[in-house]
Amino acid sequence: MNQTILVPLDGSAEAEKVLVLAQRFLPPGGRGILLRVLPATEKAGDRNRREHAARLAGALGYLRCVVGHLVDAQGRWRCAVVVADSVAQGIADFAAREEVDLIAMYTHDRKGLAKLIRGNITEKVQRRALMEVQVFKAEELVVS
Repeated sequence: MNQTILVPLDGSAEAEKVLVLAQRFLPPGGRGILLRVLPATEKAGDRNRREHAARLAGALGYLRCVVGHLVDAQGRWRCAVVVADSVAQGIADFAAREEVDLIAMYTHDRKGLAKLIRGNITEKVQRRALMEVQVFKAEELVVS
């Protein structure tokens, strides 16, 4: 059984649908973590610190809104925001630090030029993570 499940979200409605399936993996007493990884910025200064704080607050607000819509939240889900140079590495590092049992994530499953330009974060997480990564494609997220 997976006692702790990490669900990284990218702000897309598709990624949020993973939560319905991820809840099915949680046993009684298990916990879930919603994660949003923000890209690091290198600029310094007071204005940029305020913008950074606003980005963090916005990301945390988004995650809390998503948790608020969960049917079976019951305090079993918490929200976290991290800043990292690489989204995939940020996910893998967070998962290791939190000792999660499973990462459940959506893949946009890009092909061709889109994959070349944007890459595939899911594949990178699978290569870097020390735990199981359950990947869901769009057709698997159709929930009745």
